[in-house]
Amino acid sequence: MTVLALGLAVLALLLVTVTVSATGVHLDRKRLLALADLAALAAADEVADDRYFAGGAARGPSGVPLTDASVRAAVTDYVADHPEHAARWDGVIVLEASTPDGRSVVVRLGAVTRPALLTWVMAPWSDGIALEAEATARAS
Repeated sequence: MTVLALGLAVLALLLVTVTVSATGVHLDRKRLLALADLAALAAADEVADDRYFAGGAARGPSGVPLTDASVRAAVTDYVADHPEHAARWDGVIVLEASTPDGRSVVVRLGAVTRPALLTWVMAPWSDGIALEAEATARAS
């Protein structure tokens, strides 16, 4: 009976380890998604000065002068200016920051997170788990 109780206790501890680690990775992905949302909003508010002060033809039909360069710069600056969001990761990488139509912004961020509890069960993921998050914002 003692062996069965000990086996059940070990199994329960392993289940708790996996659950806690999976929950931590899920929460990190949600945090990365929130950072991508905030970076996309910041980029959607950016205006390229040369296109803003140019005539109506340079602005295009939407009237909002977004360029890929201004979007990329805004996203990179936002991520660099807010290191508190990336404190848990091994660094945040801007995988994509562009404007497909000059009015909306697409941001894709990547990061590497580590499981909260490292045991022999989680050893295959000890080098980290790659996360990606994509967000879209539209300038008004």
